[in-house]
Amino acid sequence: MKQRGFTLLEVILAVVIFAASAMMVISTLPSRSGADIFGQQFASLVEYGSDRAVMDGNIMGLVITPAGFQLVRAELKNNMTRWTPLIAARIATGGAFPDDLHVSLAPQRLAATLENAPQILFLPDGEIGRFTLTLESRDKQHHFRVASQGSAPVTVENDG
Repeated sequence: MKQRGFTLLEVILAVVIFAASAMMVISTLPSRSGADIFGQQFASLVEYGSDRAVMDGNIMGLVITPAGFQLVRAELKNNMTRWTPLIAARIATGGAFPDDLHVSLAPQRLAATLENAPQILFLPDGEIGRFTLTLESRDKQHHFRVASQGSAPVTVENDG
């Protein structure tokens, strides 16, 4: 009776070949800086804010301070616009910038606190306020920009 299957040696050899292949692929991927990773996440948050404004039919905003950021929703009460933090079940709509990054915003200025009016607006028709958020590592080795020209998609640029 002839048995079919692989020997232990053949299985181990296949695992070693797969592991070596995976290591070669991983070593060819560029390493990503903290600014790069955070910039991609921030761009996703901006696109989420724009999508929520369109889906909800309500103006949304983004407040950016030197230390952090918060998506906010416009609420009209007594003919006054009040900005309240946007709460989403599984999505972080606010947070702090990493300590090792310097943050700048153009053409707007950074807000003093997260309670200020938002610098970036997301309108229900899909329009996004124009802005360029620059993230720079403290050692000035990595520069990263997230920019909007007034509509989606938001561009992400890495300068090094």
